Amino acid sequence: MTLAHRPGPRGWLLLPAAVLVVSGLAAGCSSTPAYCTAASQLKSSVHNLGDVNVAKNGLGSLQTALDSVTSNAKTFAADAKSAFPSQTTALNTSVSGLETAIKSAQGQPPLTAATAVGSSVSQVKTSATNLQNAVSGKCQ
Repeated sequence: MTLAHRPGPRGWLLLPAAVLVVSGLAAGCSSTPAYCTAASQLKSSVHNLGDVNVAKNGLGSLQTALDSVTSNAKTFAADAKSAFPSQTTALNTSVSGLETAIKSAQGQPPLTAATAVGSSVSQVKTSATNLQNAVSGKCQ
């Protein structure tokens, strides 16, 4: 019968360090990027933007929803612009286009205003969807 090798006192001291290294690596593998929360908030605000009924509630309701999208887009861009530069640029461009469309539609009858901003709302939703598709693989 052979005796198993037992580590000396020095070997036992290295065990906690090894456990910390392995647990740190495991934690790094399972963590999600910091921008995932911002991406989720942006997705929610864009969804709300799409639910606004301009013909019924006026441009003010659309402006309020757009303000939320703008705020969430800025937060997301600050967190993830380097990871998704083309998508964040496209979203910012479409948001600016909607802001311009809202200003241009001021003073028009609600139905006319709704028609005037409709394509800009669609562009924001499309650019946000493209961004969400890019992010979805990283934020599960």
